[in-house]
Amino acid sequence: MPSVGGIAPPPGISPGIPLPPFAPQPRPVIQTPPPKPTAAAQTIKVEVGEEVEQERRKASKKTALYASLAALVGIAVGFAIGGAKERGDRGKAAVEGAAALEKDVRAANDKMQELNKKLEDAAAELAQKKFPAQLTTELGAINVPFDATNLEGKQIGSLPGRVMRQVLAYTTSVQDLNKTKDSLKNLLAAAQGPVEKSWKEADEPVVNFSVVFRRDGDKTLAELVPNKAPFPFGKDWPAKYAVTRLERTQQGLKPAEKEATRWTKGDIAGGDLQALPVDPQSVAAFTSEQIVFKLRGAMIDVRQLLEGNKENPATETPGLIKEGDDLANELRKISLAR
Repeated sequence: MPSVGGIAPPPGISPGIPLPPFAPQPRPVIQTPPPKPTAAAQTIKVEVGEEVEQERRKASKKTALYASLAALVGIAVGFAIGGAKERGDRGKAAVEGAAALEKDVRAANDKMQELNKKLEDAAAELAQKKFPAQLTTELGAINVPFDATNLEGKQIGSLPGRVMRQVLAYTTSVQDLNKTKDSLKNLLAAAQGPVEKSWKEADEPVVNFSVVFRRDGDKTLAELVPNKAPFPFGKDWPAKYAVTRLERTQQGLKPAEKEATRWTKGDIAGGDLQALPVDPQSVAAFTSEQIVFKLRGAMIDVRQLLEGNKENPATETPGLIKEGDDLANELRKISLAR
């Protein structure tokens, strides 16, 4: 039992040991708040915070810049790779085009060699007064197979400048050659009859032309007219024969057949139409000889296009065959760069 005037011990304390009546009571523990930062500490914190934030912003800008640069580099590399591939594709196509062009040029040159041989043989026949009738057909069958269509899809723009100019010049020259060859073919077809007739008449001359006269006021004029029916020069001449004159009409000059009396004496321009036979040799230069001269000249022109002009050093040209060989060799070099 508790003693009188005493204080009961707190629970858990043995009652045998009384507490002093005035013992000090335990004091509750009070949490001490942390000290407030000083102004200097706050300034340092703020300044450090701003520096960190600035560094973060700089880092963000650098990251964005590096990303942009990386993107630009990627685009540039992509363009470079794409451009290099495109250039490589064009270069490959140019090499393949050069090989195809070389084949075409050599085929054209082979045909030109064939044409040149036929012209050489025809010139030899003409010199023997034998008309090269077969040449008309042969010229119609021969065509040098090279024109602008041979350049399509060959990437000639990727060729070296000098070679590209050779290709263009060769193309134009071959086109001119084919046109000149066709003109020669037409001339041969028109000339065969008159030339063969004149060669036949060389041994037995025939009077093909006459001269008739007419008055024009106080003047006397002569006209060279063809005889409708030529007669042998070395035999008796007819007293009358038909000639063909040009007469003026409302539609212009037109040929008209007129009967003429062979002049023997008297007024040559008076009365009926009178005619004088013309010596065949005096007009040969204006008929068959002139035609043969034109034929030979046309053949020479074509052969000079093919072989070149070697007669005059000042105007010497290599010839289309030589130009074709040189071009084919240049194209061959390019085609080997595979």
